[in-house]
Amino acid sequence: MNEILQKLNLLIEENFENSKFSIDEICTNLGLSRSQLHRFIKEQTQLSTSLYIRKIKLQKAKQLLVTTQLRISEIAYSIGIDSPQSFSKYFTEEFGISPSDFRKSQENLVEEMVVEITPKEERVIQKKLFLLSQKHKFYRFRWLGLGLLLLTILGLGFWLKYSLEKNANVEGSIAILPFKNLGKPENAFFSDGVMEQIHTSLAVIDNLKIISKTSSLQYRNTQKTIPQIGKELNVNYILEGTVLQLAQKVRITVELSRANDDMVVWSKNYEGEMKDIFGYMSTVAKEIANELNQKLSISLSKKLEKVPTQNINAYNEYLQGQQLMKARTKEKMEAAILKFEKAIGLDPNFANAYAQKASAYYLLGEDSHIDWKASIKLVEQNALTAIQLDAENGMAYANLAKVYQRQNKWEQANASFKIALKNSPNDAQINYWYSLMLRSVGQVNKAVQYSTKAITLDPVYPTVFVGHVGNYMYAGKMKLAQKALEDGKPLFGEFYMYHWASGFYCIFQNDYKTAQEEFNEGFQMSGIADFKRIAIYCQAKLGHKKVAETYLQSLEEIPENYESFATIYAGLGNTDKCIEYLQKEVETSNMPNYIKVSPLFAFLHSDARFEAILQEIGLANPTITML
Repeated sequence: MNEILQKLNLLIEENFENSKFSIDEICTNLGLSRSQLHRFIKEQTQLSTSLYIRKIKLQKAKQLLVTTQLRISEIAYSIGIDSPQSFSKYFTEEFGISPSDFRKSQENLVEEMVVEITPKEERVIQKKLFLLSQKHKFYRFRWLGLGLLLLTILGLGFWLKYSLEKNANVEGSIAILPFKNLGKPENAFFSDGVMEQIHTSLAVIDNLKIISKTSSLQYRNTQKTIPQIGKELNVNYILEGTVLQLAQKVRITVELSRANDDMVVWSKNYEGEMKDIFGYMSTVAKEIANELNQKLSISLSKKLEKVPTQNINAYNEYLQGQQLMKARTKEKMEAAILKFEKAIGLDPNFANAYAQKASAYYLLGEDSHIDWKASIKLVEQNALTAIQLDAENGMAYANLAKVYQRQNKWEQANASFKIALKNSPNDAQINYWYSLMLRSVGQVNKAVQYSTKAITLDPVYPTVFVGHVGNYMYAGKMKLAQKALEDGKPLFGEFYMYHWASGFYCIFQNDYKTAQEEFNEGFQMSGIADFKRIAIYCQAKLGHKKVAETYLQSLEEIPENYESFATIYAGLGNTDKCIEYLQKEVETSNMPNYIKVSPLFAFLHSDARFEAILQEIGLANPTITML
């Protein structure tokens, strides 16, 4: 998106409720004259300035009609249109349907998703909606708000709890290895895309254990045997495949083997046009499910038939965007966004492209490559568009959840995560992210439950391993944390974050000397400042006051360093200074992770000022409804 157009969209969104916000103010903010602005918008959109602004407002109104219970007049006022009659007229001209009829059509879609709800559940819903209506004035609800929570509650009827205490090595367990590209090297991304689509289809089956792509990709070009891989990943079946792409023709072979004896139990070949590839992959997913004794309901069978796009060129752009994102540099992330935008241009209904675009904007903001507030808006905008196109897009809901978590909107984050997991129960990343949110709000035992599932699905991903060990520690399961660290060292010991987990284990044990050594080792391996900060905290706990004070003097008094100030003052036991900087972090919306349960700030728990901070960020008594 053009940078000026992006800034213009943000200005319009930030002033939705301000009916007096003028074009002159837009020109002042953008540094353009009225004629320059008009010419620019005309070139980019073929619309006049006022019509373009109205179009953006009406898109927002369309989302509010779907995701909130606001009256039509309230929606009109919330987007800066003072007359409900004018709003209805503009909306009908833009979308060919009146606002009230559009809302009814969307309500019918929601009703089709709902299964039977008991009278008791219905009373719970009614009570919840009433309490929320008292707590929040409806006109202040932004984007999902009540509508998101309502969708979550309606999903109660078909939400299945996970049974993570079962033996993970069940009959229905499979790993899909990277498909081999038999064509030109530049077509390798398409081979990965075929693997990914089959994986995505199978991942909607709740009671099927399917290993994450992250762990499976470790076996690209491996010399290990099928039995060895099956044992390492703790699965009973392995799926392999080859892809040969020649112009608009493609040939694919897949083989399903038993892991214990490398016996091929099923195979399938496809040779034909690229445009028919998605139907083939859906067939493969269904037949594999049948081989693994997975009985498919009609609704689940339809999910497996769902294709991301009918446009193969759009799919290729999307796959290239995903490949670029793996590098996570600013340049590659921006290039990935351009690829997703090209995919969307070829297929405007490509929900996955919008969801991945949201992920890219989130990472750009998280890594401080773009302004965080701008990042949040772009993540939310693209995730909501993905959901509007595909109400079952798990990754889109997960991106929304991370946005809400960052904004300390815990109930909305929780609701979004639960919808994400309902639609993508076998996504290791979403299970892992949810476990971290649960840790933040103090639901540490539930956090262990979800990170256990994540590591079962993604057993060789070091980040998930570290988070899982952390959840053990925060839940007070120190023997399990110790055993996990011991068992994981041969596989993860060379990964710098292993030293983060090991260092925090020592902090929980009050062994600050060993902890300091672990964090120093992690800093030497990675150069990441957080390791240095916690190592100095350990020095302070050991009584090395001058070392800590020297470090404090080296810090510039800027918001990015407030967490470091708070952490070191915590190590020195300086309650007043620690709380002072925590309060500054509240004011800049940049609180330390897991402040509620962190051992670094445990000494503050009896201080009323600390309780007030937790209250301010919604963590004193978070209203998180667990299923």
